[in-house]
Amino acid sequence: MRTFKFKQLELEQDKSWFQRTFASKHFVKTLIYSLLGALIGFAVFYFSDSRDAGVLWNEEALNNVFWGIALGVFVTNSPCARGRC
Repeated sequence: MRTFKFKQLELEQDKSWFQRTFASKHFVKTLIYSLLGALIGFAVFYFSDSRDAGVLWNEEALNNVFWGIALGVFVTNSPCARGRC
């Protein structure tokens, strides 16, 4: 009868949820696209004709920035962005 030989099991310590989430490529891509959307939203506000000349930031600018962030999140998290169309 033969004896069994077992290999040493190599276990690596898993990173915490926080480290796995914020270091993932998808999270970084979402963050970059959200910031880019926010900058585009602010640019749309800044260069629009309805902006007051003396006002750099107001509720309309905030609204445009939020829409830009939402668009950036949608672009990276939509089913088509992940190849599931």
